Amino acid sequence: MSEAQLLAKIRKDGRRIAKRFRLKYLDIRTEHPRVRSRYGSCDEDKIIRIRLNNLKNGRFLKYWNLVHTLCHELAHLKYMNHDKNFIKLNKSILKWAKDREIYNQN
Repeated sequence: MSEAQLLAKIRKDGRRIAKRFRLKYLDIRTEHPRVRSRYGSCDEDKIIRIRLNNLKNGRFLKYWNLVHTLCHELAHLKYMNHDKNFIKLNKSILKWAKDREIYNQN
């Protein structure tokens, strides 16, 4: 799978999850390669950024890792911190994604 195909897949799943939870964002992009301190981000600009590659070997991360990061960043669209409301929403999003086999750790 190419980077473009992987990004297209995560964007498709992102749209599906966001629709279910009524979350709005502008785009899902890859995290800048120079950023090495996180796997994803979402700021007030409503752009979600996700690292696709393992920092040590450069290979793509497992898809479930990407979805886990995606769900976390989607929850930040509503709660920009990590308070109890964020944690509750993040768990709900992960459960919903798992129930639909979007978030599958196999």
